[in-house]
Amino acid sequence: MNPSFGRLVGTVLGKLIPAFLLVLLTGSCFGFAQDDLELLRNRVLQDKLRMSFSETAVLSLMNSLSPQGHWPSINYDDVSRIAFENRTHVVNIRDMSLAYRKEESSLKGQPGLKSAIDQAIDFWLANDFIAANWHTNEIANPTTWIEVLYLLDEELSAERKGWLSSLAARANLRAWGARPGGDLIKIAGLAAELALYRRDAAGFKESVDAMVEEVAVTSGMGIKPDLGFHHRSDRVTSILSYGTGYAATFADWGQRLDGTAYRFPEQSIRLLVDYYLDGICKSMVQASFKDPGVINRDMSRDGALAPIGPELPLKLAAITDYRRSELENVASIRQGTHPPNLSHNRFFWHSEYFSHQRPGYFASVRMHSSRNHNMEAPHNEESLKMHHYADGANFISRNGTEYFDIFPVWDWQKIPGTTVVQKPVLPHWNQIVKAGKSDFVGAVSDGLFGAAVFDFQSVHDPLRAKKAWFFFEDRYVCLGTDIYSDSDFPVVTTLNQTLSRSDVLVKTSKGIEVLTDGGEAIKEVMWVHQDSVGYQFHQPTTAQIHNQFKTGYWSDISNNLRAQRRPQVSKKVFSLWVDHGVKPVGDSYAYTVYPGIDPELMERVTASDQVRIIANTDQLQGVWHEGLGIAQLVFYKPGRADLPNGSWVSISTPGMVMVRPEGGEFSEITLSDPSRKEKVVTLELGGRLVGNGSYWTASATNAGTSVLQVKLPEGDQAGKSVVVKNDVWEGQAIDFADLLKESNQRLPEATEGRRYIGEKFGGGVVVWLDETGIHGLIAAEADQHTAISWRNGQVSVPQLYGDHGDRYVNAVGDGMYAGADNTLLIIAQQTSDNLSGNFAAKVCAACTDSGYGDWYLPSKEELSILFQSKGLLEGIEGDMYWSSSEYNIGFVWGQNFKGYGGWYPLTKGSRYAVRCVRRF
Repeated sequence: MNPSFGRLVGTVLGKLIPAFLLVLLTGSCFGFAQDDLELLRNRVLQDKLRMSFSETAVLSLMNSLSPQGHWPSINYDDVSRIAFENRTHVVNIRDMSLAYRKEESSLKGQPGLKSAIDQAIDFWLANDFIAANWHTNEIANPTTWIEVLYLLDEELSAERKGWLSSLAARANLRAWGARPGGDLIKIAGLAAELALYRRDAAGFKESVDAMVEEVAVTSGMGIKPDLGFHHRSDRVTSILSYGTGYAATFADWGQRLDGTAYRFPEQSIRLLVDYYLDGICKSMVQASFKDPGVINRDMSRDGALAPIGPELPLKLAAITDYRRSELENVASIRQGTHPPNLSHNRFFWHSEYFSHQRPGYFASVRMHSSRNHNMEAPHNEESLKMHHYADGANFISRNGTEYFDIFPVWDWQKIPGTTVVQKPVLPHWNQIVKAGKSDFVGAVSDGLFGAAVFDFQSVHDPLRAKKAWFFFEDRYVCLGTDIYSDSDFPVVTTLNQTLSRSDVLVKTSKGIEVLTDGGEAIKEVMWVHQDSVGYQFHQPTTAQIHNQFKTGYWSDISNNLRAQRRPQVSKKVFSLWVDHGVKPVGDSYAYTVYPGIDPELMERVTASDQVRIIANTDQLQGVWHEGLGIAQLVFYKPGRADLPNGSWVSISTPGMVMVRPEGGEFSEITLSDPSRKEKVVTLELGGRLVGNGSYWTASATNAGTSVLQVKLPEGDQAGKSVVVKNDVWEGQAIDFADLLKESNQRLPEATEGRRYIGEKFGGGVVVWLDETGIHGLIAAEADQHTAISWRNGQVSVPQLYGDHGDRYVNAVGDGMYAGADNTLLIIAQQTSDNLSGNFAAKVCAACTDSGYGDWYLPSKEELSILFQSKGLLEGIEGDMYWSSSEYNIGFVWGQNFKGYGGWYPLTKGSRYAVRCVRRF
């Protein structure tokens, strides 16, 4: 054994987790069925044995291993986020363990291989390499150490087994990264595997319970009310990254636990199935390929758009009858045994993401608003050019391979669907993430057809535009207007930038011609065709059309060490865009996209008038589809739209409407409020619509017109579409007169010493009262800080693993008045090694607003009351506000005060706003 191994006890113990997690093989059953535990332990082992390895690669690893137990090809000194090759050492040990254990391996049980494994393990134990990235320490490496433990098990010495178990136990429910969303469920799954390995029944039950608790609809991180997924407080979609890993962990464990006493509750399984089918699959091309429009920094990794296998839907189908046929259909499409047959139209209103699926194509729109950020941050310095990725990106996919590995050669200011200022260079990657600016962003959808709107205000450039997309069966229409820019650089709208797969045909007033390779501006373009997709301009347009080879490097868009080592990429790229010139004033565009069409049919359909533009102005954008009898309308202001069939629609507020008028009647109306601000909307209709429901009422007049009043969804359902059908009578009709009065209620007055909510009193505003009406909580009248950290800098001696530099404070009180004690605890702990710094709790303790000196940082519950009362508070400047309630060593509960609200664990070193409170 490596002689330096003995130093591990003295040098590493301080960095490992608490001693109670180091105990091996001491668990008791605590009422658990021992047979089930052994069954589950064996199921986990069988999963590990299904992993593959290369015997040739393992022989090479054995031959190249140094006598000290390391590999010369690995740089062990670089532990940074963008490198940490040390992880390769752990993976090598796992691969050698597979070769040693698997029955089909010619190296099974070979002493020389076992000796190499022991040497490599001892080298790691002697050094205990800690990565700067917490994920490596608490998820990636523990995953592999657990695999090694299961594979080698009794072949390991008791000493090695104990220390490897301790390294694996860095994935525990109290770890730094064990926060809700995509990480906690993975960590819980790893903790469950380790507990089974140790035969720790209590630890296993705790871990399974944690997984079950994570499967819920949340206002914060996790599954959203629209069945999207958020992983961070940025409210950016992460459904195909963390959100899919989340589902995969649940499905893995669902299959393992099936048939045992620990089977997941049916309610949890059904929610996961709904999330998978209506969330994940409706963010994918034919439920089989990731939509480029919904991925984030993983776009900078080669192979990110590779096809997805059938394993996940099959695992879910194996554990429940619920929607089983749909799960099996997805699996058969992925296996290639059934042609794509999916059709849907869906808007994820918590993420500003819209998708439209037909058997022959998939298209999406990605936007941002004042309710979320524009993009995920380029964590670990990946995806360094995605500044404009959510500026109305509109990807067009027929088979899912159209954008495969295109990103190194892309022009990142010509993202499909976007309108962007063409700057000489993009800003630094640390400037990518910005809060969105526009409220009027959303969609209307009936589940099969729909439209999206983006009252676009660029977060990077002096640019604005009104952009809308209207989706039908075999085509969709893209409208843009009110395009203004003060930049000295030109503005362009890109129709597509995709891999070139065919000749490019262009029709102008001179006829149809095949474009030669290269690029040029062509005048009076009527339509363009490439790779079975047609693009029709509604007026002859000067268009830039390019079809040529481009080169680039993965390292152009990522500083990750893997990217730095990748070779040059060369791809033939088709690009189509319209140049609006420098400083456009009120410019516009209008084009229709026809996916899955041949040139001959393109010529015929563009000559017809099936689709007509109703308007493309700064007040109204709308499209009429003659064949379907559908009008889709975007009202930026209250107004009226006259439809080509002679009917009309008038609306009392800005909003979106989709109508089906026929024969003097409206058979169906779908509407939504992109701003999420309106409570009630009134429509006047040039046709008959009658009926009522629990949220709407409609009546007709003798003149053949109708009035429809609708109570719009509120809270976390705001932005969702409402569907109204003619001649439907259900539920009790709503009293809209009373509803409209609610917003005009006056505040009460204080009587006989009792206070009232909203009263200015005691140096601030009363936001909560106890049952006496005399005592309660007061919020300060203004923010005490708009951007300050919760902690007082990094600790001098780290308490856990990675580069976060946090410490436990034990400020865990989260109820009424708990913020006062939390504030004292925070100050005591955060000033123990630095008296001069400033931080959130200290700001409140030092506050003397209106002469009061007893202000404190609110607890989680107290901050929630402030959010619920935000309409009574002035000067709410921040997006996210600190509470004093600690989540774990690295995170604190914070409340989002914009849009839908919600609780999020925030890293202690982040900078957020502070609103202090006091009790009376």
